[in-house]
Amino acid sequence: MLSAEGNTVLRADVDSQPLMRWGAIIGGWLVATGIASMLYVAGLALGFSAIDANNADAAARSVGLGTAVWMILTWTVSLFLGGMFASWFDGRSDQTMGALHGVTVWGLSIAASGLLLALGLAQAQLAPLVTQSGAQGAMWVAFLSILLALAASGVGGWLGAGHIRRVHHLRRYEPVASGPR
Repeated sequence: MLSAEGNTVLRADVDSQPLMRWGAIIGGWLVATGIASMLYVAGLALGFSAIDANNADAAARSVGLGTAVWMILTWTVSLFLGGMFASWFDGRSDQTMGALHGVTVWGLSIAASGLLLALGLAQAQLAPLVTQSGAQGAMWVAFLSILLALAASGVGGWLGAGHIRRVHHLRRYEPVASGPR
């Protein structure tokens, strides 16, 4: 507190305000994107190896269900880990900020995916080829995977921030010499 002519002036400490660390968020997003890419490729490999070319009807049904399950799994796992890494990269043990970093990683992922999807649909002009029932099912799967990914990214960030104390004591840094160079 500062006193000026009998009046008390309160001064907020700027460093005490929680701040988003965008480097941690971008890092968490990159981790989530890398994990999602790896899981999508694994899903394609599993899907192609499971298709029976002699039974097209059964293959079509199983590909649709398998794609839905794999999409939900991929979004949930990759954004859980992306949120956790964002809170680790942040370095604070504040679980509320960890959860907010995780949710921000989710928002960045959804925005980037939506932009890429819109650009891809504009290029391919596939809208007339999509049936109404197929589109309904795909949209419900997309909604469920995005919703579960939101929850997973927040929980991942919250858990990651809770483990900061366990991780930081293991780090060793060289002391920095103080004084003029």
